[in-house]
Amino acid sequence: MPQEPLAANKISFLGSGRIARALIQGLLKTESVAPHEIFVTSHSGVSAKHLAEELGVTAAMSNNEAIEAASMIILCTKPAQALATITTSQKSLANKLLLSMAAGIRSEDLFQAAGGKARIMRAMPNTSVRVGKGTIVLAPHPSTTPEDLLLVKKVFSACAALEEISEEKMDAVTALSGSGPAFALLFLEGLVEAGLQTGLDPKIARSLAAHTLEGAAALILQTEQSPQELRAEITSPNGTTAAGLRVLEEAGFKKIIEQAVKAARLRAQELAVTK
Repeated sequence: MPQEPLAANKISFLGSGRIARALIQGLLKTESVAPHEIFVTSHSGVSAKHLAEELGVTAAMSNNEAIEAASMIILCTKPAQALATITTSQKSLANKLLLSMAAGIRSEDLFQAAGGKARIMRAMPNTSVRVGKGTIVLAPHPSTTPEDLLLVKKVFSACAALEEISEEKMDAVTALSGSGPAFALLFLEGLVEAGLQTGLDPKIARSLAAHTLEGAAALILQTEQSPQELRAEITSPNGTTAAGLRVLEEAGFKKIIEQAVKAARLRAQELAVTK
């Protein structure tokens, strides 16, 4: 299928919700794409107009108009709306690259909804892409080409760490990295509140909690040590860290996190069944 040169690509977002906003913010922050190269739509048109005014991108009058204006189409609708959105735009999607962010919706279903004429790739970003610190996991459908994968990596590598997996693992990705930031933020919220309860100023508590989690993540990314090894380095016998860890272990902290991720994965699977 014919494709435009990389430099000529424009991007259209079908849907103007949180994920679309985060992706656009990340692209603009890292200057991966210029504002005039981005088009957005929404069901009523109102949220697309507001997003366009806020970020300096273009609000299209319809999905078909947005699709025809770009070579990469990013599906950011709610999962329940995904297949209907694609079905009604079959003709416009011919020979286009469709990158779907719809949790639980299989690429083969998207391919069939597009009349078998679009090139499909599933992706799962998280909202940290808005500040250039996110992750995007890609699962290409057989309809895509190596050039498609290179294009997606070229566009998004500045605002996210990119991983490629087989599609059957996408529900686990949705649960871990898609929902994971919310789980981490709940822990951070607890750290901040604990700081306030122990007498810290709110601004200081917020900064210390955020930088503490950022630093812990950096240790994992920049060393070859496991979380267990790094935790052991910090934990002196009978020290303050050991006292705190004992409380977390007695409460089943790790098991609770595992249960949260499994619940999120199950919901992703349910979305695929009830599409």
